[in-house]
Amino acid sequence: MDELTPILIPAAVGALLGAGFVVLARLSARWPQLGSRRMLGYALVATAALYVGLAFASENVKAWFGIEMTGFAIFGSFGLLGLVGSPWWLVVGFALHPLWHVQFHYLGTGAVFTPDWFALGLSGFDAAVALYLLVAILGGLDASLQRKAPAAPQQEKLTRNERRLSKKS
Repeated sequence: MDELTPILIPAAVGALLGAGFVVLARLSARWPQLGSRRMLGYALVATAALYVGLAFASENVKAWFGIEMTGFAIFGSFGLLGLVGSPWWLVVGFALHPLWHVQFHYLGTGAVFTPDWFALGLSGFDAAVALYLLVAILGGLDASLQRKAPAAPQQEKLTRNERRLSKKS
């Protein structure tokens, strides 16, 4: 158990932060202009962006900047697709993101400049959010996650003259 402690503690703290963020996202569902789906999508984009900044701590900034921008493009796309399309994109993005953390920054060559607690903590955060999304979508716990895409803004009512002109065309 002693050899697992340095792995489990940061992952558990990250999972607790992820659970706290989920609570915050659920509370934001009360404000239609924000909504939990939007917050969760932006969170996936933001967690991917964190590693772009971390690339500047490496000895080979150009190579790592390219690697991290690739990750940002991949996971940012999942986040944006989750906003405009199916919320399942968010589940996939948050579920796969820990693999990026572990592969490149905990086990891989990025471990030289990435603190273990950072990679493991973000892995726990992402796993907690992915689990919430899975349960919320399947269980219908969050209405903003049930829609395929956010509703289009309603058109304003036409004036009498505009209605008359539209009938002529």
